[in-house]
Amino acid sequence: MKKRISTKNALALSAMLLVFWVLLATNATVAWFSDTTQTAKNTFIIGDLNLDVDYKNGFVTSWMDLENDSKVFHEKALYEPGYTQVVWLKVTNKGTVDFEYKVTVDVNDYTSSVNQYGAAFCLPPHLRFGVLFGADEIELERELAQIKADKKMSDYMTKPLNTYSEQDVGAVLRPGDVRYAAVVVYMPETVGNEANYQKGYAAPQVDLGMTVFAQQAGTPLS
Repeated sequence: MKKRISTKNALALSAMLLVFWVLLATNATVAWFSDTTQTAKNTFIIGDLNLDVDYKNGFVTSWMDLENDSKVFHEKALYEPGYTQVVWLKVTNKGTVDFEYKVTVDVNDYTSSVNQYGAAFCLPPHLRFGVLFGADEIELERELAQIKADKKMSDYMTKPLNTYSEQDVGAVLRPGDVRYAAVVVYMPETVGNEANYQKGYAAPQVDLGMTVFAQQAGTPLS
């Protein structure tokens, strides 16, 4: 199974604009019945703009710094129709400059396979991605539980798992503020044998990159 780690960092400063990138370069090798993710975290300070991100999930139950070897998604996850995996993020403003932020997920690379009908396929069109934002974990857990209880996951997670960006709209993190996000990867119940690979062929894989992008408040997030 292919493993790859990539890190993208970009900093730009003009007279009126501070841009801060934190790249959580995620090598999420998502196969039909397996998932492995490694996420690199870097914290940069430009003047007094300081963004910090921590994570937890179903098997890491306490907040942890995102390091080069952080396995954000469960490496033994069984992706099948209806399976949902959630990564919780804690975004903290440790500087003195107000900022706004967004979360993006990119498909950096993928490996195709052959499905039960003998046709070539890849995973990205059969997975969905979404982000929930909130002031605390309890709020997000309640919202996610309600979506699941109402069986509206397919309604909420409508975007294919390719380049996707979601801003925490209306949230301005002032010094010391903390916000939370639930990053959800979901395989709809409607997915069938068109995304189930045949024995004898390599399992399909997808290489994901996750980025948390913060910018000084008052300037549009690009």
